[in-house]
Amino acid sequence: MDREAPTQVFLDACHQISSRLEPVGFRFAKSGPHASRRTGDWIFKISFQSNYLNVGGEYVELVVHASVHNKVIREWDERSGWPANASNWVAGGQLGNLRTPHHWQTWNIANPLTRQAEIANIVANIQTTVLPFFERFGAPRKLAEQLAHSEIPGFMFPQNSVRFVFWQLGSEAAENCMSYWVARLQSSDAFRSERDVPTLPNRLASGSDANNLARVARAMKIGLSL
Repeated sequence: MDREAPTQVFLDACHQISSRLEPVGFRFAKSGPHASRRTGDWIFKISFQSNYLNVGGEYVELVVHASVHNKVIREWDERSGWPANASNWVAGGQLGNLRTPHHWQTWNIANPLTRQAEIANIVANIQTTVLPFFERFGAPRKLAEQLAHSEIPGFMFPQNSVRFVFWQLGSEAAENCMSYWVARLQSSDAFRSERDVPTLPNRLASGSDANNLARVARAMKIGLSL
């Protein structure tokens, strides 16, 4: 018996998952592939990922990512001088990282005898983890108020939290958010030493949380007395 082509198995599963989300407004796009829903300026996207090491009949990986986008935050980036490329990306991550504790979660949908059960499990995980994550953005100011004093899955790095809080609530709340994260750094001295050298670049980079928070502090004029 011929083995099923992994790519087709993967795409068929993505389509099936998306079709089960149609009652709550999601539409499937093969490009990506992903399913998305628009609510006003908000776009909620569920993206699917596989693995180039798939083996037909043995292993076909399916990974789910969720992301939230809004064109207004991109405009805010440009207007405010946020120290990174303007982007409509707000928050998100791999499904397992939208929970606490974080856990990278994958499914193997290669076996046709168990595939429907795996697909049902994926849908159930989206319903219990991804959709509630999306729903939090129905009250963005309330979310920002919580984010100013706590860690919320989906905001992958501290600067993502500070950005969202600043956008929604302004500089005072953003300073509170930065204070929350600086207090949790391995070394707040690293933050201060980076922040207090005005000749260093302000642009965010693939550095430590301390370095990037310091760059936000310099660029946005918050956290200067922490």
